[in-house]
Amino acid sequence: MDEEKIIAEVQSCIDCMICLDVCDTFVVTQNEVLSPNGRLKIVDKIFNNQNITQEEIKSIYTCTLCGLCDLTCQQSIHIADAIHASKIKLVEMGLGPLENHNKIIKNIEEQDNSVNGKREERLNWMPEKYKESETFETGSSDTLLFLGCMSSFRVKESASASYELLKEGNFDFKIFEKEPCCGEYVYSAGKLDFAKKIFNENFELFKQHGIKNIITTCGGCFYAFNNLYPKYIQDYDIPVKHVIQVIHELKKNGKLKFRQSNDTVTYHDSCRTGRKIKNIDVYDEPRELLNLCATVNELKANRELTACCGAGSGIRGVDSSLSIKIGKKIFDELETQDIITSCPLCVFNYRYVNYKTQSQIKTKYITDYLLNALEES
Repeated sequence: MDEEKIIAEVQSCIDCMICLDVCDTFVVTQNEVLSPNGRLKIVDKIFNNQNITQEEIKSIYTCTLCGLCDLTCQQSIHIADAIHASKIKLVEMGLGPLENHNKIIKNIEEQDNSVNGKREERLNWMPEKYKESETFETGSSDTLLFLGCMSSFRVKESASASYELLKEGNFDFKIFEKEPCCGEYVYSAGKLDFAKKIFNENFELFKQHGIKNIITTCGGCFYAFNNLYPKYIQDYDIPVKHVIQVIHELKKNGKLKFRQSNDTVTYHDSCRTGRKIKNIDVYDEPRELLNLCATVNELKANRELTACCGAGSGIRGVDSSLSIKIGKKIFDELETQDIITSCPLCVFNYRYVNYKTQSQIKTKYITDYLLNALEES
């Protein structure tokens, strides 16, 4: 972490305030402390060892790290990276992460997941008809379907539907019986050393079982394996795809067929299956598949400009009311009763927003929707 470079970049801000227009936390609060500009001033204080308040620390930890501000910055400041770097610095200073982050990180240490699930219940999502035939690590495939914590424990249909669609398409893959956490949550919280330990241990596990390709259902895992593991692991050489990319290939090759319906749905591009992913676009595949089954509406800002669902970078555990406000803002512009996304965290948060606001919006993970539209062979 080049602190002098971070300080120089942060101090190049000209206070044009254009970033405020796209910042989810500022838009719903109108509080400049919760804006990219406000957070850059806090980052400057952190790296110059100035006193900071608890409100300022909370501001850093309530940034969704969605990266929309990076696209609008007139000075090309890497704002999200600077904010994340300040989390790492706060950890070094003993001022971070926050109490709720530490509880979740402790669960990752003890139960290998970030959602307080019991280790022995990780596979409860598996469809009954496949339980006896599943061979887990002993399978011959070199492609791993990595489900992740959120899919395994909280949005189980994202795991089961993804698994079943791959099986229906005769795609060769295997899963881990005792899948670990990818470590992205730990990284987002600023505990870099522990995150790197998880990354390296997982890489050794992948090599031990001959894994040469990874498929994910979770945006966070997708982001970790594509952006973070290559950055922090020497000789990391395992490419990753989102499951929807694989299902799109299976459809293109005639392995899966879907039937049309009268549904009209809205598709939401999550930050970590879109804008935040380096060198991969996952915009066309979900839309092409959904258009086979339904009429697809778009949000006013879509694809790389899509707003965060409100749960990015662990802010739900810091300020759930803020997550609700951000999610509700997206609900307010919907022209459909159904929203579909390719990230289980977005599904989870939207369902929470719906429950708290009584908005009557139905949220589905994309493979769950597609499985229901699958034509029987």
